[in-house]
Amino acid sequence: MIQISENIKRTRLKEELAKRIMNGEFAFGDRFPGLHEISHEYEVSYVTASKAVKLLEDEGYLRGRDGIGRFVCYVRPDQVTTKKNVNIIVAPGFYASYPGAFSTGEKLFRENGWNVNLMQIDPGELYSLVPHINSPDAYSILCAFNVNWERFAATFGHVVKRVIVLGKLSGNPEITSIVADEYETICLCMRHFAEMGRKRIALICARPSGELELLRIAAWRTGVLNAGMSPEWARHHCLSLDLETNSNAPERIFKVCQEWLLDPLRDADGIILPCACKEFLAACTAQNVTVPDQLPAICIGQSEIYASLYPQLAILDNNFYGHFQCALEILEDRFRSGKTSPGSWYFCRPEKIIPPVNRRIIGKIQRREQR
Repeated sequence: MIQISENIKRTRLKEELAKRIMNGEFAFGDRFPGLHEISHEYEVSYVTASKAVKLLEDEGYLRGRDGIGRFVCYVRPDQVTTKKNVNIIVAPGFYASYPGAFSTGEKLFRENGWNVNLMQIDPGELYSLVPHINSPDAYSILCAFNVNWERFAATFGHVVKRVIVLGKLSGNPEITSIVADEYETICLCMRHFAEMGRKRIALICARPSGELELLRIAAWRTGVLNAGMSPEWARHHCLSLDLETNSNAPERIFKVCQEWLLDPLRDADGIILPCACKEFLAACTAQNVTVPDQLPAICIGQSEIYASLYPQLAILDNNFYGHFQCALEILEDRFRSGKTSPGSWYFCRPEKIIPPVNRRIIGKIQRREQR
């Protein structure tokens, strides 16, 4: 007698249930049969039924609601909508950095006839919104999330048409991304320093293996070489916080910045920062390096809020509102035509550089903080 393993039973049951969902036996939003009902109908154990249904949840066919049951999230890839609905989904921390851009972006969509559902959710809770993202009646804009697209395997064809990732690359070649133009960002920074008569410009990287940061590094390297720096100088002045493999602990970053100020940054006359502004400025204070007088610094990829938090820094406005304008144009086209261009990258040019606050004003701010 040939015995079928529990893994095979689980997989076969999952595939059979998936077929029933895809064939339309259960529509989007329908409540799915319970585990006892499934185990009885298919003559399998409760454990096998539970594991099969868990696979359906992991691939995005179903979404469970505690104490209520499981509901179908499947949508056919060719399903169209006559409704201009959009979910703008963002983590609270990211929203706090760009409240003005989100407000004006939401207004922009509403003025063009869209119903907007602005949703703030912690990154770890993103998948609780699978029903919203899979909805047959809405498009979604995911703002700067790292997404595991395997969680949308069941509806991936639908998601490709309905989802835009804004603020970073999507992580999947078929999902459209709208990101800052990193090449133009660096060029703008280098022109700003050149106008100040400074050409020995160092670059701090957060995650140097990322695709966008690689573009940033390439643009910076071209800029410093064109300014007369040697390849060796460029190699020693592209500095990495390596946040992909190292802790983001403030004390570690502070210590690393201190070490850089003692050696590779000692001969730099300008620096470009993507993050860690607080730790960098604290390290400068500890090493008696005044910003911006001795070491001007531009913080890129941040909002105008940072100009008030860190008045010593010049802030590059990466035109996050422009990201929303681009998203609107893309979704308007998709809504009218029903077509999409998978895997598109859209680059938004930076807006401007906000100069550091006058030194006299900085002193007033610091004295007020001390009191």
